[in-house]
Amino acid sequence: MTAEDWAPYGIGEPDADGWYPDYRPVPTNLKPLHDGPVAPTDKPQIDTSWLAIVLHWRIVVAELMERGVDLYDPAVRVRPWPGVRTLIFSLLESPTRLREALTRR
Repeated sequence: MTAEDWAPYGIGEPDADGWYPDYRPVPTNLKPLHDGPVAPTDKPQIDTSWLAIVLHWRIVVAELMERGVDLYDPAVRVRPWPGVRTLIFSLLESPTRLREALTRR
């Protein structure tokens, strides 16, 4: 916005650049409907933070057990972490109880 756009709301005398020392509030009907990009409301948001996942750890263990992965099996525990992490995050990419629990509405 330019100084000319704000001029009708100016209070006092404008400076050399056209800006006033104070302005009256802009009427509500002239304000934008929102202050930036709006997130799509039709797509649910999923909390993929580790805090959310750990708070639902019992679901993680149960879901992976149903897929044949026992997180407490010594053979699984010696596997590199990136593979286990990928297994956990794969639960968020398909319809699972974990995905449902972490979906924000």
